[in-house]
Amino acid sequence: MTLVLSERRWLRFGTFAAFYFAQGVPIGLLSVAIPAWLAEQQVSLGDIAVFASVVSAPWGFKLVAGPFMDRFKFLPMGFRRPWVMVAQASLIASLLGMAVLGPLDVTALGPLMVMGFVVNAFAATQDVAVDGMAIDILPEDERGRANAFMAFGQVAGFSAYGALCSTLLPLVGLPVTALVCAATVAVIFLIVAMVRERPGERALPWTSGQAAPRSEASGESIGSIFSDLLRVMFLPMSLVLVAVEFLNRARDGIAVAVFPKVAVDVVGLTTAEYGRYTGILSAVAGFVGVALGPLIDRFGARRFLLVSLGISAGCHIGAGLAVGLWDDPWLIAGAALVVYVAGQLIFVAIIALFMNLCWTVVAATQFSVYMALANVSRTVGGMAFAPVADRLSFAQDFLIMGGLLVAAAVVLMFFDERSHGRRLEVLRQSRRVSL
Repeated sequence: MTLVLSERRWLRFGTFAAFYFAQGVPIGLLSVAIPAWLAEQQVSLGDIAVFASVVSAPWGFKLVAGPFMDRFKFLPMGFRRPWVMVAQASLIASLLGMAVLGPLDVTALGPLMVMGFVVNAFAATQDVAVDGMAIDILPEDERGRANAFMAFGQVAGFSAYGALCSTLLPLVGLPVTALVCAATVAVIFLIVAMVRERPGERALPWTSGQAAPRSEASGESIGSIFSDLLRVMFLPMSLVLVAVEFLNRARDGIAVAVFPKVAVDVVGLTTAEYGRYTGILSAVAGFVGVALGPLIDRFGARRFLLVSLGISAGCHIGAGLAVGLWDDPWLIAGAALVVYVAGQLIFVAIIALFMNLCWTVVAATQFSVYMALANVSRTVGGMAFAPVADRLSFAQDFLIMGGLLVAAAVVLMFFDERSHGRRLEVLRQSRRVSL
């Protein structure tokens, strides 16, 4: 029996969740386990921020990857599936390459940063391909739920492998840890090999099959893609939502360095304990996101995003103002849980909004640019924070993060999706006239 994504809703949800799980594996290693290990080895907060920013920088490469994927296709195997297969195979190879680096050495982080950069480059390429497949395959009324499942898959990946890698690194070192990650992605690669986007497509280049009617149109020139992309990207509501995500992700760039340092230096957790606790918090947040996904479709992503930004901002500012209460483990655990759940809802809601802003003719490229800008924002936040990190108190760090989230909520007040829809219709009409 052939498994076809366009024909089965729950196959779509499960497959996209699995693809996002694969992306979460290197995130767990590079953004949870290794920063926590560096903090335990008394590496400075500034150096941890630089490491986290460098290894996350490739997620900005989606600015380049998207247009090439829209232009160059092998339609007999599907619109995006060939790119997913290539990206996942390359991700496996890069994790195997990381395994040959040898033990982690805090005095020589350069090679590790380079290899982490390469690993995330292929993870980001897979992300572009999967997002393009999702926009092409998912009906609009499924996107809230599908995004919740996709976000849950990524959360499950980085929480499980953040915890696992945090345990493995001190016990068996980087080579074995990287091999375990590579083996996991290899298992998920089998899913890519088994499913088809639409009926009649090939499993592999040398097998039988043909391009589905939905995918037969040839790609436009890269110049035309960029021309249409610029027209839609600079619409007012597009710029507003990009600004919201910039502020939110800049906070993420700070948090990825601050959270493990606070956990180790203030709370007293070990690398393994930090990985386990973040795994539990992320899993709970992921389940909440899946549970609330249908409500996002029903009541509106903007409303969920605004409330979630406000809740997260309140927790950050409260933590910054109540340093004297940080010795209460239950208070810390409760605040962390609220922040993780709010962060998951922010992630799900803003992705749904970005999908709704996309213009069909350049949807995959447009969405990949949005996601690339989001990840560039995280890198910018981390790099801007690094020079001052060691001169600020943890309380000041939390107040800065809370301020960024408040600013994001204020900007979101100006967002009007219906206004964007009217402007999109004008673009469609002008494009028809020019053809």
